[in-house]
Amino acid sequence: MNLRIGLPGGARCAVVVTYDTDMAGGYSPDGVCHGRTAPFLMDYINRLCETAEDYGVRLQFFQIANGLELDGVVSHLKDVIRRGHAVDCHTYNHINLAYSSPRDLDEDLNLANRLFEERLGYRSVILRGPGGYRHNELKAENQRVILKNGYMWVSGEFDYDLLKRRDYTYMISAPSRNLPFRYSTGLIEIPIQGWTDRTWFDSHRLIDPEAYACWRKKCGHRPVPKGWRCPWTDTAALDDWIKMNLECLDYAYEHGLVWVLCWHPYSHYLHDPENRMLPSLLEAASKKAEKVLIWTMRDLIQHVEK
Repeated sequence: MNLRIGLPGGARCAVVVTYDTDMAGGYSPDGVCHGRTAPFLMDYINRLCETAEDYGVRLQFFQIANGLELDGVVSHLKDVIRRGHAVDCHTYNHINLAYSSPRDLDEDLNLANRLFEERLGYRSVILRGPGGYRHNELKAENQRVILKNGYMWVSGEFDYDLLKRRDYTYMISAPSRNLPFRYSTGLIEIPIQGWTDRTWFDSHRLIDPEAYACWRKKCGHRPVPKGWRCPWTDTAALDDWIKMNLECLDYAYEHGLVWVLCWHPYSHYLHDPENRMLPSLLEAASKKAEKVLIWTMRDLIQHVEK
């Protein structure tokens, strides 16, 4: 059953800005994705926070809980939280919610919950599902495990049709599809709407797979030098990424929608080193004639109509 999200009076639309903070396996020499955030990525996350704060808004981050085993990561996240941004769970070990066994999922979420409580002092409110899954792929058994571990809200469904459809109108109308809904178990899904940065830059706009593989093997999970430019993605990819997202914003604004996006600081660190995307989005939103709300996922939850 689709759920309606109510906008406060005077607001035309809302954009839910979320970032998965992981050290992506797609950029790792060994292909392992984890939450032990490198210092160069912490610096980029701080830049994102500063940009949001310049516009008076907050960001939503999803943290792989195994990173909470490191004091440096905990200190970094506590600072992000102190600045007013939201941090919630991305599982303990980047385990896929739909494709994992109920037993493995239960063990993972139990450990993640314990680390959030012990290291950050609270239970996560919403669970971001790693890797994504299609509509109806999250089995009822796994839904019940998620609920058992204290999560009423999950965000992991992704529109894989974007990967095979090259229709630009389909891309920019993403905020109109994959709406929040309630499973029969009572679990509420908040799907990701539109391209993620990882799929855009490293799949959709990939022009040199060999260069990508070589960089991962030799340089992955290391800071890139100043002035470095990604050799495996076409040179217009960033400009087109910004343009496409601003047109998604226009579409959401025109139709009075709530748009849930999923980005990654690591992808933007590599493909948007000057941090152009986030300020472009926030500036465009600030100039609309009617109010555009920039929400965290926690804000969205507060406005789901019963």
